Amino acid sequence: MSAQATVLTGAGRGLGRAMALGLVRAGHSVVGVDRDADVLAALERDAGTGPGRLATLAADLTDRNSAPSIVDFAGRTFGPVACLVNCAGIGQEIIRPDFATRPIRFWDVDEATWRLIFAVNADAVFRLCAAVAPGMVERGWGRIVNVTTSLETMIRTGMAPYGPAKAASEAFSAIIAKDLEGTGVTVNVLVPGGPAATRMMPEFVETAPERLISPEVMVAPIVWLLSPASDGVTGRRFRANAWNATLDPAAAAEAAGGPAAWSGLAGGAAQANYMPKAAS
Repeated sequence: MSAQATVLTGAGRGLGRAMALGLVRAGHSVVGVDRDADVLAALERDAGTGPGRLATLAADLTDRNSAPSIVDFAGRTFGPVACLVNCAGIGQEIIRPDFATRPIRFWDVDEATWRLIFAVNADAVFRLCAAVAPGMVERGWGRIVNVTTSLETMIRTGMAPYGPAKAASEAFSAIIAKDLEGTGVTVNVLVPGGPAATRMMPEFVETAPERLISPEVMVAPIVWLLSPASDGVTGRRFRANAWNATLDPAAAAEAAGGPAAWSGLAGGAAQANYMPKAAS
């Protein structure tokens, strides 16, 4: 993988940090992206000597120009982007840290906060996917993995705008998996499977750490999803805490996975009758 790059956003903390270190150990040339240069410096210190490589880039994903800048940096550093992991996220903790026990009512969310959470959790995902997909299609292979959240969280009381923003990313993932079908580029969703031990869950970290999922559960599934062994697996969502590392990875994926988004509620064949036929 020395001639290709793996871009991972939110690499400085939590789930992203665990995946970045795991991918370097698996031999990937990782471009770790985060807003804060200090956490990226710590990531570089902990990455060790490989066998993969790590380069870091401080970037503000709310900037409309961040996606082409990230892709350009990756290309100049390691080569064309073969894998993209959209992990960066912000949520209700920026409104108040005790959101889990004092739910935030949507009418108390100001528009600037709404736009900021969507900018990171949904808009940046679109921009980066759109920036890397054409090159992946041209080369005939690529991997996109988007980290969303539990389906329950998307519709839980007090979880706007975080839940709707992650739901948008989930729906987008399901759509682009279909858009890219047959190109060699796969798109999947990976979630921890519950509240994870990250800065997004400050109240749980302080009061109920035993309820939190270790970010390291993300490593085994992300390594498999970004490998040739997962060829043809697309449009799926995987719960990392259900991944059984004692099984063959394909068997573990089957047990921990299901369709991305809400295909079972979409009406199936009956819904398709209302859609116009694609031009041949």
